[in-house]
Amino acid sequence: MRNKARPHVGFFGLLLAGMFALSAPAPTAPAQARPPAVDAKMRAEVVQKVGDLLVGQYVFPEKGKAMKDFLDKQLAEKKYDTLTDVREFAQALTRDIQSVTKDRHLRVAFNPDEVRRIRARNGQSAEDRAKEAKEALERQRQENFGFRKVEILDGNIGYLNLLSFSGAREAGDTIVAAMNFLANANAVIIDLRDNGGGAALAIKLICSYFLPEETHINSWEWRGRDGIVQSWSLPYVPGRMMFDKDLYILTSRRTFSAAEEFTADLKNQKRATIVGETTGGGAHPGGTRIVNDDFTVWIPTGRAINPVSKTNWEGTGIEPDISVPRDKALDKAHLTAVSRLLEKPGEEAVKQSLKWAHDGLLARLEPPPVDLETLKKYTGRYGEVVVTLENGILFVQTGSSKLKLIPASASLFVPEGVDGPRVEFRTGENGRITEAVAHFRNGRTEAYPRTPKE
Repeated sequence: MRNKARPHVGFFGLLLAGMFALSAPAPTAPAQARPPAVDAKMRAEVVQKVGDLLVGQYVFPEKGKAMKDFLDKQLAEKKYDTLTDVREFAQALTRDIQSVTKDRHLRVAFNPDEVRRIRARNGQSAEDRAKEAKEALERQRQENFGFRKVEILDGNIGYLNLLSFSGAREAGDTIVAAMNFLANANAVIIDLRDNGGGAALAIKLICSYFLPEETHINSWEWRGRDGIVQSWSLPYVPGRMMFDKDLYILTSRRTFSAAEEFTADLKNQKRATIVGETTGGGAHPGGTRIVNDDFTVWIPTGRAINPVSKTNWEGTGIEPDISVPRDKALDKAHLTAVSRLLEKPGEEAVKQSLKWAHDGLLARLEPPPVDLETLKKYTGRYGEVVVTLENGILFVQTGSSKLKLIPASASLFVPEGVDGPRVEFRTGENGRITEAVAHFRNGRTEAYPRTPKE
């Protein structure tokens, strides 16, 4: 059965903050053997073998033949004759086969090292395979199975930055730990803007935390196999379920393959709001095939079939529900989440936290226009605080610290770049500005009367 003391920061303590990144010189790469030049024999051999592999293994046989026919035509018309660099030749073949199908998973590569690795792997002993699997698992551990960041944002909004979907069973503990960390959040944002894919194992487990019951989330059809393979969410997960929480998924053009499957699974179940850019458009899984001693081709051998849409995102990508540039997606999702939560009934302390987050995000993302005459009225001295106007922008200065103020409304301003108090300018009965009020995160306020002009 499934179950549903921050330190005080004074107004006078506002400081400008900066971040500096240090980088060491990159190590000198070892000298590489000069790759062979492309000649007529190489062109004919690679085109023929790539075409044969596409005909025999591509998920759609008729498209495989169409790609082979196009490569043969290009070769016969001498379209590759001017290419002498092996990598440029591989890129030209990739462009040509993708032009036939628009399948972005398809790619030809000059990679003799990969050819040697694949051949060595095929001839490995059981002991060698176990050693390689152990080394691969350790590499995934070093990347924390794709989990880059898990934190709580203002307004108690959970945030997960996920760079890949691991296929290792050992990733389960990390997934469970991350999901349980997010369980007390008011809403959850999962950031897939830099996620290029991975495996279905992690997708199924993470989806299961957000779906109220065992759900058919995706299906797969494979070249050479009979029937359809279905993928369902799990009836039980360790920890608390989050099917009652608003969920937001951030996407970009770099969101691809398995990351798109996760996005499509939850979007089609009407379980998530997608924020950002249309995704890359890769819905066909497959693998690397050897062409010859120097070249490989990555060939999709299966296709996704969503049980709701009855199709997939191949070549089109997944359109967001809220379309914004990738660098605005997190703020937009965060603002949308707190805005929706503010519309719901809730305790005053919760509302206060949400309002704090809302005002800061609104100022950063959608600052309302404030006319110049109004801004001029706010300038002056408020005790030890000085407010100035420079090129139509308000600044607050205490001692040597100077901060830009961004409007959240016509009278409320947020300091840029720091999590400090917000500044509200209040007007008296005579229409003149009487004081500046500092609003702190915990709800406390401090009033600073305006110093009369001499």
